[in-house]
Amino acid sequence: MLRFEQNGTSVPPGRRQQEVAYHVKQLIDEGFVEGRVVMKPSPGKSLPHTFFINDITWKGHDFIKAVRDESVWCRTKDHFRERSVPWTVDLVLEFLKSGGRAALGM
Repeated sequence: MLRFEQNGTSVPPGRRQQEVAYHVKQLIDEGFVEGRVVMKPSPGKSLPHTFFINDITWKGHDFIKAVRDESVWCRTKDHFRERSVPWTVDLVLEFLKSGGRAALGM
């Protein structure tokens, strides 16, 4: 997401195009970005092949704002690891929002 925010759509070193396309598909499906994933026929199903990002949604920008601070992101990861709680986007966002509300005395 941070890479997309800077208009970076290249595949990060050590990653495959198809792997990134799969994750972009998930981001589109969850409403974090607007874009398109081109699927490639494969025996028995289609697989994500390449992607195009048009824009980051408000939900995507909210997530970026919440995780931009490295210390906040580290605390969030530690919180979920310590409790052995499965990570979901909604749980992470709610945890980050609750921390923000607490910091504001709400």
